[in-house]
Amino acid sequence: MRLALLILVGWVMANNLYAIDFDHNNSKVLLLENAAGEMVLLDNENARIYINRFLHIAISEMDRSGIPASIKLAQGILESGSGTSQLAKYAHNHFGIKCGGSWKGKTYFMWDDDVEKSCFRVFEKDEDSYIAHTEFVANPFKSSRYGFLFKLSKYDYKAWANGLQKAGYATSQTYANALISIIERYQLYKYDHLSFKTETVAAGEMDSVFYVAVDEPVVKPIDTTFTEAYVLIPDPFGNIRDSVRIVLTKSTFEVNALLTVYVQSKDDVASIAKRYKISVSKLKKFNEIEKTTKPRAGQYIFLQKKKKTYGGSEKYHTVLEGQTIYDISQHYGIIKKELVRLNHVYKYKSPSPGTLIRLKKITKTKLLIKN
Repeated sequence: MRLALLILVGWVMANNLYAIDFDHNNSKVLLLENAAGEMVLLDNENARIYINRFLHIAISEMDRSGIPASIKLAQGILESGSGTSQLAKYAHNHFGIKCGGSWKGKTYFMWDDDVEKSCFRVFEKDEDSYIAHTEFVANPFKSSRYGFLFKLSKYDYKAWANGLQKAGYATSQTYANALISIIERYQLYKYDHLSFKTETVAAGEMDSVFYVAVDEPVVKPIDTTFTEAYVLIPDPFGNIRDSVRIVLTKSTFEVNALLTVYVQSKDDVASIAKRYKISVSKLKKFNEIEKTTKPRAGQYIFLQKKKKTYGGSEKYHTVLEGQTIYDISQHYGIIKKELVRLNHVYKYKSPSPGTLIRLKKITKTKLLIKN
């Protein structure tokens, strides 16, 4: 396996390519050159987990500085190997930020593209490196080098990628192409249109950016006299203290092929049962509701018994701030006990934010590499 990868890396470099797609371990993999000119293997699944975990800080830093979230996420993915690099794991440093003369914090020494070991900054947590990356690029003492970038539109990720390479951010001569490849592969440009500063987006404003399904079946409401109401719920991205505006329709919809409704702002189990003409005891049984369980606005309540398995396309769920196994089971329409079977370690404790929760059994398959 290692030999096959080395041959593939050599072939890419010999042919002056900046990226190549191939199948590895039943997942699409992208082979790219990072800032130091090293070849990095990017696995689709790990990259998407990484995006979900750091999306909130990338958008927050974009609000603060104007650096596109797509650029920041793409650089983080490339430089840290989606958070798997030695520097990311042991120093919480996702951008290869070196110590410099002013750094007074902890340090980590390792080889990079220099002739001797380099000194890198150690951060308390991963998000700190995202903030430090902003400070590095936006440093007024570096305005002669990076200042022109902030005159670019935050929606022009190609100009930003090429600008970073032009400014000498990386020694790699294919750095811009690598960033653009990542951004377009994972559609990170969508996130440049989001903001934690604003509460809502005007109707239709995102239609040209996000795919809008027009042929999906319409689920008829149980009672067409129900009205829709806007409410504010905690931001779905995680631990940023913000809220979003959402329409909590009283119409039914499907989750995991189950008839489902939203919990309304002032709902309790009894009011939901009365509205949808179902007994309280059945509703509690279907949703595994205990005495201490208090449904929150925006959560799903199932009008049918949850299932033993999940039929959706997702294999994993990335835990958000404050989520429990029960919350996750309720989000995907899976019986809590069955979800615990797939994730034994969380039988008696809640998972930490950023943890990967398995949603379905993973079948073992033969490892393949296609050249």
